[in-house]
Amino acid sequence: MALTEITQRANNRGGARQTTLFDSLGAAQRRHKRTRKAPGQENAHGENSPPDEAEQAAKRARTRDTAVTDAQPQVTLVTRPFTMLGVHAALRQRQRQALAPHSVAAGARLAALVSPAARAFRVAGDGAGALPLACKYGGAARLALVDEAGFVSVFDTRRGGALAPVQRWRAHDNAVFDIEWCGDGAQAVTASADETCRLWDVERELCLGTFAGHAQTVRAVSWRHGDAHCFASASRDGAIMAWDVRCNRTMAADGARAFRPVNVIARAHPAAAVPRARRPVAGASVTAVRHLRHNPCLLASAGSASEAVRFWDVRMRVASRASALPQPVAASLLPPAARRARGTSSLALDPDATRLYAACNDSAVYVHSALAPARPLARLAAPEFECRSFNVGTAMSPCGRHLAAGSSTGSVVVWELDRFGTNASGRRAVLQGHAKEAGCVAWNPDSTRLELATCGDDGILRVWHEDALLAESASRDPVNRCSWGFSRLACSPPAP
Repeated sequence: MALTEITQRANNRGGARQTTLFDSLGAAQRRHKRTRKAPGQENAHGENSPPDEAEQAAKRARTRDTAVTDAQPQVTLVTRPFTMLGVHAALRQRQRQALAPHSVAAGARLAALVSPAARAFRVAGDGAGALPLACKYGGAARLALVDEAGFVSVFDTRRGGALAPVQRWRAHDNAVFDIEWCGDGAQAVTASADETCRLWDVERELCLGTFAGHAQTVRAVSWRHGDAHCFASASRDGAIMAWDVRCNRTMAADGARAFRPVNVIARAHPAAAVPRARRPVAGASVTAVRHLRHNPCLLASAGSASEAVRFWDVRMRVASRASALPQPVAASLLPPAARRARGTSSLALDPDATRLYAACNDSAVYVHSALAPARPLARLAAPEFECRSFNVGTAMSPCGRHLAAGSSTGSVVVWELDRFGTNASGRRAVLQGHAKEAGCVAWNPDSTRLELATCGDDGILRVWHEDALLAESASRDPVNRCSWGFSRLACSPPAP
């Protein structure tokens, strides 16, 4: 008799306890032991005996009960054979679920990201198109955007209607590559191609000081966590400079304040050494700098020379000799599969300040330990992610479960992370809304909202928010698919 029939018959009898599939399995095994004596089997005397009449009568009764039961509506129970392979597969599935307990909900939220046409802003500078170079959130509502025309635009992302700047002013006479908000959001510092940094009072659009010392374009800036006075800058001249707004200050005749660096780390990422070279090794461009949180005096930097990340103590003075190279307090080792150095584009620190994510030009994001630098802990890669320039940015969500990265293909890849900071599930969301390279990405620091800002070389700033109904209804309209941004989920085995 089938297990489904035994279960159905037992449950039809009523009672306080319903028979489960395991009870039915035990009853079937016991009945099989009693009835496994086949007709014609030898008896105790060694002779073939005909089937017992009582056994035949019981068999006919079971046949009648089966016919009656088949006439009733049945509930189909799908059973699978109990094998060791199934046990191991179940254990692996339980392990994956333990590593990513919120994977189902997180995947559904990522799939609901949408950017309507009203939440897209085309950047224009002096009447002509200008490429956006960086965007950063300065609170739950304010978003700052800098472009190659030297303008700073501030948006209120909580306002309804079309996305438009609430503030806009010219900060530099050349391109602005980065902007970093101060802790309270009242001030921001900008890094420009005019070889200077400037501190701004955002509300009054007033320059509070100019920081001059670099010899080439300033690529990145980073405030010290919990400190509104100290920040660091990285430049194409290969130097990292530490600044303090409380000292090394001079006052010009017109009242403008100028600052000098309090510490300089020259040739922080040296280029490949030339054998028997008489000249000192030139410093490669420093593309990213990030202050660490567990020690406010430490900062991490990356350059265009290799995928290695170096860690510096800004309190230490480096050697003043021209031929001497500065020695970091720690440095990560190159990835084991790296055949040649390709350089690093950007750095992102997770909310726990324990892991550092480096987007490299070999189209991979390497996970480093911010506490004990060594070889990369993991490698994140996807067919949709390509990093072919030093303008591709990365950003970590405030919840620490999502890592967003721009791509040279125009897509934005959002990896789903587990509690170890890796992409063990292989799931990711691909945001499609830019026609050219998507450079900068930024998450809204409000952990209760899933909001992401992206900008690309197509001159468009997009703000993505979570709305499942809007995304589903708009995706069916062919007109919206040309001007909106949509998200799709993808899954592949994790990178080795």
